Amino acid sequence: MKGSARISPGGTAVMVSIRKRTFVSWLLAMAGSLVFISRLATALQSFPEDSARFAAAGQNESVRAELARLQKQTGLTLAAYSFGLQVISFENRRKYDGKSLVPMEDGPGTMSPDGTKIALEVVRWEGAVRAASLGVVRWDGSDLQQYPGIQTLNTCWSHDQSKIAMTAFSKANTTLGIFEVASKQLHTFEPQSEIDPKSHFTSQCWSRDDAQLVYETEGNVKVYEIGNRKWRILAKGTQPTWSPDGDWIAYRDGATYFAIRPSGEDKKTLFNKTRAVSGLYWSPDSRFVAYIHQDFIGLDTEFYHLMVRRLQDNSEDWVANGVLCCINYQWVKNAQLVRHVESELPSH
Repeated sequence: MKGSARISPGGTAVMVSIRKRTFVSWLLAMAGSLVFISRLATALQSFPEDSARFAAAGQNESVRAELARLQKQTGLTLAAYSFGLQVISFENRRKYDGKSLVPMEDGPGTMSPDGTKIALEVVRWEGAVRAASLGVVRWDGSDLQQYPGIQTLNTCWSHDQSKIAMTAFSKANTTLGIFEVASKQLHTFEPQSEIDPKSHFTSQCWSRDDAQLVYETEGNVKVYEIGNRKWRILAKGTQPTWSPDGDWIAYRDGATYFAIRPSGEDKKTLFNKTRAVSGLYWSPDSRFVAYIHQDFIGLDTEFYHLMVRRLQDNSEDWVANGVLCCINYQWVKNAQLVRHVESELPSH
């Protein structure tokens, strides 16, 4: 009959045999999949970092979405101080500008890694004479401490908040030093004649154990060992930052960001970025880095974005526009800080 299938004698047995082979193949495929899943689970347990990356990839979460979630959950933010606190809202892609924390003229400052204190320049006028000195104040404006005679261009807190690395300067000379907060003593290093009156430290200059610090002079990245008071050149570059986990030092050489072990080994390229103007600021878990990028809206009009890159997949996004080019940002976890600055914003 046209269009019908003909089955020869014994055809029923042939069909049963085919079905058996198909069923057996399916069982073998399923068994192979189960073995693969078991081995994958074992591998991920053996390598927690890979497990975290696998989970993040499964979530398919964008950089800014992850940052916004972490800000809500933990209070994670990027903060800076320049004539007032500045904090970043990742969800709103906005820089919130708070009020000055001191009752006198002030200048740029640096927040401590735990987000509780700011080291900044405070200024008093004695007639026509400008007297600037180091000040330390809490994030809410309380407990202002002033240290006359210590004038600094930039600062970097140790993890235990007992010391502040700084570029200290006067009309006579410029020095690099470590200020001990409790004793109010400034210990200097590097020959004074070789130091330019500019910033040499970023906000993340200390090793994890506070025994070493990283800085830049004359286009070289250097590591200073506090115990034996010796320094060594690590690489050619500028604006070095030490990752919070202690494993890497990032720095910039032209349009390229590099990372290198504190020992000087395993140098690697992180990424290239034309018109980047800052160092890389590491998040507390060393998974993200933030940096400032220059752009133009006209031939002579420039502005700056604050960018964040997730290192595990090299995806990035801008989190704020209109930031300043030359201040030190710090990643902190302080939900009160974000709410405090938000409360000072003018209502609409």
